[in-house]
Amino acid sequence: MFDVSQKSTSLFFGLRCEILPSESRNLRAAVKKYFSPVTMTTTELEDENYVIQIRAKLNEKNVKLWEPPFYNPSTLGPVEPELEKLAKSFHEELSHVATADCLHALRKLQQNALDRLKSKDEFTRTGVATLRVRAPTQGAANRHFDVKCKTADPARELVTLVAAQVQVDVGRIKLVSAGKVLQLDRTLAEQNVRNGATVMALVLMQSAEAAQQESTTFDRVHKIRSDAEKIIDANDRSDFLSLEDQDGNALHLPKAEKKALLMALTLYEKGKAALRKENFEEALLLFLEADSDFRLCNSQLLNVVDNYALLNLDIAWTYLCLKNINQLPDAEQRLRLCEDKFRQSYGDNMRRVTAIKGTQQCSEKALLLRLHLLKAVMFFHQNKREEAEIMFQVVDTELQSLRVDDGALSTLLDCGFELTESRIALRACSNNLETAIEFINSRRETVTANEKKSKRERDIYKRIGHTDENRINIELVDRLVEMGFSESLAAVALRKNDNDLVEALNDLQSKPDSLKTELTAAIEPCLKLTAKLVDLGFHEEVAKAVLKQTLNNFDEAVEILVTARENNEYDSLLATVSMESSRASSSTSSSSSAEPTLATTEDGCPAGPSRKKVKNEAKSDTDAAKKEMMDILYKSFSKDIDSNSEAYLDLPLVEEATILEQYKKLLNMK
Repeated sequence: MFDVSQKSTSLFFGLRCEILPSESRNLRAAVKKYFSPVTMTTTELEDENYVIQIRAKLNEKNVKLWEPPFYNPSTLGPVEPELEKLAKSFHEELSHVATADCLHALRKLQQNALDRLKSKDEFTRTGVATLRVRAPTQGAANRHFDVKCKTADPARELVTLVAAQVQVDVGRIKLVSAGKVLQLDRTLAEQNVRNGATVMALVLMQSAEAAQQESTTFDRVHKIRSDAEKIIDANDRSDFLSLEDQDGNALHLPKAEKKALLMALTLYEKGKAALRKENFEEALLLFLEADSDFRLCNSQLLNVVDNYALLNLDIAWTYLCLKNINQLPDAEQRLRLCEDKFRQSYGDNMRRVTAIKGTQQCSEKALLLRLHLLKAVMFFHQNKREEAEIMFQVVDTELQSLRVDDGALSTLLDCGFELTESRIALRACSNNLETAIEFINSRRETVTANEKKSKRERDIYKRIGHTDENRINIELVDRLVEMGFSESLAAVALRKNDNDLVEALNDLQSKPDSLKTELTAAIEPCLKLTAKLVDLGFHEEVAKAVLKQTLNNFDEAVEILVTARENNEYDSLLATVSMESSRASSSTSSSSSAEPTLATTEDGCPAGPSRKKVKNEAKSDTDAAKKEMMDILYKSFSKDIDSNSEAYLDLPLVEEATILEQYKKLLNMK
C-alpha cells in the first residue's frame, strides 16, 4: 500500500497521448470551448420555490387537502372557496408569495395528494404501481409523466412504456432510480422500485449525423466499458495505463485491486470527458457505472483516495445539470460522503492542504465551492431556507475570493502556459503574476521529476519480473548501486528481503550467484535487442538465451556471441539452446510425438529455419498485430481524456456563478 500520511492522494492515468498546443489563446474562446453555463428554466424554479414553501406550511398546520373542507368526496372535486381562503391566509404569512401563486401551489399539491391516494388504492387492489417519470431535456423544461407498471415485471417493461410515451426507440433510454441504473432483466421490486417512486429517464437526443456514427448512449457506454476491459487486460503487457498520484508518483496495488480500480477510474475519466462536452446523459451513465466499479474496490482503498469522493460530487453536479431534483435523497447521501472525505483529506478550513502546499489560496477550494453550492441548492429544495441562505452567502464569498483576473490569465496564456495550470496558479497565488509563474514552474519540475522516478521504477520492475503488489524502495536500490552493485541485482535482493538493507547487502556479498539465477529466471529478453542481434547474423534462439544470461546487456551479449564464433563454440551453443528449448516445449506440449527443432546438413550446420522457428515467427507476427490493434484502440479511447493530472481542480466557476444568482433571486437575497 502507499503512504498517504503526508498528502491527499488522488489517482490519475499516465496517458500516452500527444497534447497539441491550443489553437487559440483567446480567453473567452477557451472558456466557451470547455465550459458553458448550465441552462436552467427560471419558471420551473419559481414554481418549485412556491410549492416547497406552501408544502411546509401545510405540514406545519397539519392541513390535509384531500379531506373536507378542501375536498368534496361526493363531487370528487376541490372546494374552491376553501382553497382560495387558505391561499389568502398563506399569502399573509408569506408576503413575498402572491395569492394567485399560493392558490396555484395548493391546487398542484392537492392534485398530487389525490393522485397518490388513487395510485395507492390501485396498487393494493391490482398490484399495478404508478411510477413518476422525469425525462431531462437540455435547454428546455423536463418532461413529467406517470407510467403504470407491475413491480413484479422486469424493468424492460417499464423502458418499453417510457419509450412509447416519449416516442423514441427503446435502445435510446436508460432508467435511473435512487442513484442506480436499472437492469433490464431484473424486476422492479428486486431493484427497490416501489409504487410512487420517481424514475429518471435518460433519453439521447441525436442528430442524424451523430446517429450514423454511434447508435445510442447505451451502446456508447457499453462500448466504452468493453474497450476499457480490453485495454486493462492488455495493460500488464503494454503498460497503457499507470496509477499515479497528483504529483506523478507511481502507486502500487495488488493485481485484482489494481484492475478494479483502473476500470472505475477509466469509466470516470470518460464520464468527465462527456461532462465537458455537456453530454450530461452519457456522463451520468458513465459516472454510475464507475460508481458500481468503485464499490467493488477494497473499502480501505476508497478511504485513502480522493477519486471516489470527487465522483460523488460529479454525480450530484450532473443531477443539477439535468435539473433533476427528484434524485435529491441520493444527492444528499453523495454530498455527505464527499464532504466527509474532503474534511479527512484537506482538514478543516483547508488547514492540512495549506500546511502541505504552503499556500493559503489552495486550488482545492474550487471543489469546496461546488460542494457548498450543491449543499445550498439541496437545502433550498428541502425548504431549509435559512441554511440555504447561509450556504449561498458562503458560496458568494468563496466565489469572490477565487475570481481569476482576466488580464493576468491572458498574460500567462500569451507566455505559453496552458489554461488549466494558469488558472490554478493564479488562484493559488491570489492573482499575483510573478508568484504564479514561479508556482507553475515549480509544479512542473516536481511532476517531471516524480514521473521520471516512476518510469524508472516501472522499468526496474519489468526488468526483474516483479509485480507491483509489494513496492521495492528505490532509494535503497540507489544506495546499493552507489556501493558498486548492479541495479537489477540490488532490486532482487531488496525484494527478497522485504526492503531490509542489511540483509539485502549480505545476500549481494555472500550469495551473488543465487540472486543472479533468480534474476535470470524472471527476466525476459528485450525484443528490440533480440532483433538487433538477429540483424548481426545470430540466430534468434541464441540471441534470446544470451540476452537472458546477460540481463539484457547488449554489449556483453555481443561479446559472448562473437567470442563463441571465434572459438568455434557457436554451433555447440546453438545446439544446446535448441535442445533446452525443445525440452521446455515437450514438457508443456500435450502432443504424443515430437518434431525435430533444428534441421542440419551433413556437416552439422543449420540447413534452414526449423518448424519451431517458423511458429515463433508466426506467433511474433500475431503478437505484433495484436499490439498494433491495441495501440490503435488505446489512442482512440484516450483521445478525449484530459491527461493533465490537475484538470479536476480547474473549475472556471462560470456555471456556479450563474446558478448562485438564480437561487439568490429566488430567496430575495441581495
